[in-house]
Amino acid sequence: MNIVICDDDESDILIAKNVIKQTVQELHIKTKFDYYSNATDVERKLLVKKESTDILILDIDMPEVSGMELAEKLRAENTNLIIIFLTNHEEFVFKAFEFQPFRYIRKMKINTELPIAIKSAVKIIKIQTDKEITLNTDDGNIRVMISDIIYYETEKRKIAVNLSNGKRLLVSKKISEMQEIINKNNFIMIHRSCVINADYVKHMNNGIITLKNDEQLITSRRKYRDIKQQILMLWGDKI
Repeated sequence: MNIVICDDDESDILIAKNVIKQTVQELHIKTKFDYYSNATDVERKLLVKKESTDILILDIDMPEVSGMELAEKLRAENTNLIIIFLTNHEEFVFKAFEFQPFRYIRKMKINTELPIAIKSAVKIIKIQTDKEITLNTDDGNIRVMISDIIYYETEKRKIAVNLSNGKRLLVSKKISEMQEIINKNNFIMIHRSCVINADYVKHMNNGIITLKNDEQLITSRRKYRDIKQQILMLWGDKI
């Protein structure tokens, strides 16, 4: 996930970064940060160079070009960009709503309000990037969201797809065909007959992966180190 923080106060940038890093670590999300002290550089990045970002943390009150002026330009180009406003001046809040911010965070409350905003933003991003697929199962065609798949594995010449709601669907596919259909880097093959969704991994130790539903899966001993590294990269920075 890409996050841009724009604030003319370096100490406020550092505070926001630390709060966000702690939050995304809890969510096991790998995150890239970019920092800017003025709105003009952000405008150049997002509107001129057309570089992408998922979340923009934007100070409202900045010299030369204000956060609201930048937000107005960005909204004209990208209605889906998640903008979270920061400010010490609560009188700006009603004016800021004109530019459809995702959240409005008071700097004095950043430690409590920003984590909530980031967690909500992550949910929105997942919904926007999620994909629905149709599985041809023994019980007919069933539509599922990829994010609801915990893992899938071969079972009697078919693929058993295990879902977050506890259901287990049998699909007439090869495991390589399922990989091609899903095509997401958070799905990792732990041995030649099983692929897991790293978003559902709770714990890893000695070749055993424990899922959030407390189910345990055994990995390939030969590939365990690589599998662990892939999952840790998706989880983000270690502390």
